[in-house]
Amino acid sequence: MQVKAEILLLQRESSLCYCGAMSRPPSNFVPARRPDQRTSAKDAFEFLQSHEGLASLLPAAAKMGRLQADAEHLAPLFAHCSALQIRDGQLQVAVPNAALATRIKQVLPKLQEGLRQKGWPLEGIKLKVQPVANDLMPKAQKKPNQDLPRGAVSSFAELEHALEHSTRNEPLLDALRKLIARRKT
Repeated sequence: MQVKAEILLLQRESSLCYCGAMSRPPSNFVPARRPDQRTSAKDAFEFLQSHEGLASLLPAAAKMGRLQADAEHLAPLFAHCSALQIRDGQLQVAVPNAALATRIKQVLPKLQEGLRQKGWPLEGIKLKVQPVANDLMPKAQKKPNQDLPRGAVSSFAELEHALEHSTRNEPLLDALRKLIARRKT
């Protein structure tokens, strides 16, 4: 009863209209996902299949996926690139930077011949340098922490104490102090 009174009061003050239909979502309402719910490849696949126009993209995407996998198998550097399309016998490849494009150019004949042997009808491969956001780039794997032996750390500590404290040696002394502090923890 109190809720109705508050609604009536709000209606009078701001001339708002309350409709019972506003309290329930429309029939086509799809709730947003919670942040901890991640979409999967299955969800994306189902979404593409459910739309007539997008469903025609699935075979082309699958073909490019197979081509990408074959190219990565032949040239591991290709893992950083993306096969875009095959047009007029030319495979168009997106490369994230010019340095990688140069390295891939060196293996293009071997890659092209290997793809032909796997059944891909290619007359050539064109590279397009297309910088991508850092989020999309494969993360470099961190090297395991290679700790120095205790003897090495103590030798660096002795060197730090033995060096003359002068302005000329200060950068070296700072570096030695930091190295020793990191290794002691």
